[in-house]
Amino acid sequence: MKVCKHFSECGGCRLQDTPYPEQLAGKEDKIRTLLGSLGLCAELKPINYSDQWYYRNKMEFSFGRDERVICGLYSKNRKGELVDLEECLIFSPVAAPILRAVKDFARRNEYPVYNRYSHQGFLRNVIVREAKFTQQLMVGMVTTSSREFKAEEFVEELRSLKLNSEVKSIYRIINDSWSDAVVFQRKELLWGEPLIEEQLGDFKFKIGMDTFFQVNPGMIAGFYDKLAGYANLSGQERVLDLFCGAGSIGIWLARKAKFVWGVEASKEVVDLAWQNAKINHIENISFFSADARRFLNTQGAFYRDIDLLVINPPRSGLSKRIIRSILRLSPRTIIYSSCNPTALAQDLGQLITGYNLDSIEPFDFFPHTPHLEVLCLLRRK
Repeated sequence: MKVCKHFSECGGCRLQDTPYPEQLAGKEDKIRTLLGSLGLCAELKPINYSDQWYYRNKMEFSFGRDERVICGLYSKNRKGELVDLEECLIFSPVAAPILRAVKDFARRNEYPVYNRYSHQGFLRNVIVREAKFTQQLMVGMVTTSSREFKAEEFVEELRSLKLNSEVKSIYRIINDSWSDAVVFQRKELLWGEPLIEEQLGDFKFKIGMDTFFQVNPGMIAGFYDKLAGYANLSGQERVLDLFCGAGSIGIWLARKAKFVWGVEASKEVVDLAWQNAKINHIENISFFSADARRFLNTQGAFYRDIDLLVINPPRSGLSKRIIRSILRLSPRTIIYSSCNPTALAQDLGQLITGYNLDSIEPFDFFPHTPHLEVLCLLRRK
């Protein structure tokens, strides 16, 4: 059985020592239990499975220090302790040389590591995004603003690497917040193009440093095809895509819809969605930069004859106010995509007051971890 050299310590994935068929069976059981907790008899479709290795298209590694600067992921055994990584088998072969390069750069310049308790220091994270089908790379160094950053040296360090994928974009991100999360307070393009491009099926999608994009590109085309199959569009339907991100689902559905509207809170991401629609020559789509609840309660009033509502919310799921707004909007069909079955169960418990849950289908976007994606089809009672 193939196991990463860091598996005994690293908290990035916890199930590598469990045979993959057992992982899949456990995840199916998880969804079966979820349905039972809601007292529902919806069709549970077989789980869709993924390539087990090198499937992730994005990783955020953290800086730490033992006797010198290290970079990796936090330990699953010792809280707050960082594991210095030399490889990452769920991400990409490029992880090893890139991590080695950024550590060499940091050590050579004697940069201090940010301390999340004292809130002092400089180095915080390294973000690496890899477009799997175009083999384009984007790298970002996350630091505080507390000292000068040798940008030219950092760029040269990365550009000199011999990699299977091509470095297209190099960023520096300033994060002076006290949050442990990566906060993009300011980002600076140090070298290259501002966006990388991924190819999914017949479509191309531009991706930014802080763009949400499904983490497992190898499964996305099949996932979107399943979603489109659930939608069963004839060319006459009006579709509303909540939490549309860079527009990928809406663009995928627009081929067979009458019109698609996408709603996303971030204006920068909406601008990117417009770019993606343009490069794919999709004209029957429009995007709004708006809070989902406010949109449903104001502009949403103009879309009361929506045939299909697509929901792909953040991990926390939907608020009660948004669910009430959805029930008032009363679309004929809802397709709900969730990466958090617990939050999904809470939301379904409220949505089934107005809808029947027709089917639920799990997708293992995250092999060797407890996480999975779930696709639900709901029809108005």
